[in-house]
Amino acid sequence: MYYKKNKRFVTLLSIVILMVSAVFTAYAAESYTGKINTDKVFFRMQSNTNCGYHAVLKKGDKVAILGIKGEFYKARFDSDEGYIMKKFVDLSSSAVKKLNKNVEQESKSKYAKVSSIRALGDPPANVKYGDRGEDVEKLQRALQLKKCYQGVVDGKFGNMTRDALKVYQKKNGLSVTGKTNYDTIKKLFGKVSQTTAKDDPKMKGITSINKIPVPNTTRKNNSGRHVTALQQALKLKGYYDYPIDGKYGNQTVQAVKDFQKRTGLKVDGTAGNSTIKKLFGKNAANYTIETEKLDWFNGGSTKIPKGGIFSIKDIGSGKVFTVKRWSGYNHIDAEPLNAKQTQIFKEAVGGEWSWSRRPILVKYNGHVYAASMNSMPHEDDTISGNDYKGHFCIHFSNSKTHGTDRRDPDHQNAVQRALNYTW
Repeated sequence: MYYKKNKRFVTLLSIVILMVSAVFTAYAAESYTGKINTDKVFFRMQSNTNCGYHAVLKKGDKVAILGIKGEFYKARFDSDEGYIMKKFVDLSSSAVKKLNKNVEQESKSKYAKVSSIRALGDPPANVKYGDRGEDVEKLQRALQLKKCYQGVVDGKFGNMTRDALKVYQKKNGLSVTGKTNYDTIKKLFGKVSQTTAKDDPKMKGITSINKIPVPNTTRKNNSGRHVTALQQALKLKGYYDYPIDGKYGNQTVQAVKDFQKRTGLKVDGTAGNSTIKKLFGKNAANYTIETEKLDWFNGGSTKIPKGGIFSIKDIGSGKVFTVKRWSGYNHIDAEPLNAKQTQIFKEAVGGEWSWSRRPILVKYNGHVYAASMNSMPHEDDTISGNDYKGHFCIHFSNSKTHGTDRRDPDHQNAVQRALNYTW
């Protein structure tokens, strides 16, 4: 019985020693032994002479020097951390040189003096032993703020960074690996900037492409379930390693471009039907061309040239007819292409020509643009036999009227409404 109890005690003691040793390794990997050179030296809580103190040290006491802050050494004594004025500590010249070098290195990092984890910005990508760079700097400073890392913010993932990461993981009940992963970054930063198909919450239960509903075509600045499906497929294929958020931003554009380049498609960053078919093996569900905002005075006026023939979809009625751009500087002046198109046009607007503004979609050269029109024929008429005596006006984002040379609010409101529809 005595042997069993004694054996259990030895086992528990060994575990405690290993735990203490692990923590000590993380905290003491780069400390230097200093000796107090006079009596009655205050071991202060902060790096100034007006604060409280942990203890009063005597000549000959040994302290672990961790760093430099102005005229003070950051130190550890009897498990407490605090500050001692440099003039009261004897330290080897080599140690002083290394500490000063550390201060110089740390001052080069823009994150070294960041005072909160939120202020570090976007969380880092996953990094590992031997990595270098800004992501490592963010990780080091975050671990400093959590009092788990006593080294320099130098962007070098070495022993101290790995051991500090282990300390943080252990303190927070995470898998103690010394490597970053989804759970560690999420706990430390509150969010993540990198995920895998295995750990992204939006990938739960999705192990193959056929478990993802085939999405509509999408492009930059779109959002919603169709973009989510696109990101899920790209993640399974290894092209998208960011959190799935259903927002078609620059990261999604780049992932689509990488996929298109690898599979021999046109590299434009838009998830068109050919891209969707290559990803999913099927055509896009309810194939659509996403609606674009055409800024008239920012390159938009040249998208459809004079003489260009294009289609209009009236959103209210759903009817589609074909027209030709005659002229227009502040907006497009257009005419129905022939008598049949005029008939459809008139049916679309309820059988009566009107100055009322109507939201429409304009389709030309594979693009769909949000626009607004009135239907009243007026002034010049260049297409004979189309049963339409004059032309009508089509406005886009920021276009103006000819008469006032100003943006018409009713047209602009109709353009905004049109942006909510697809062809």
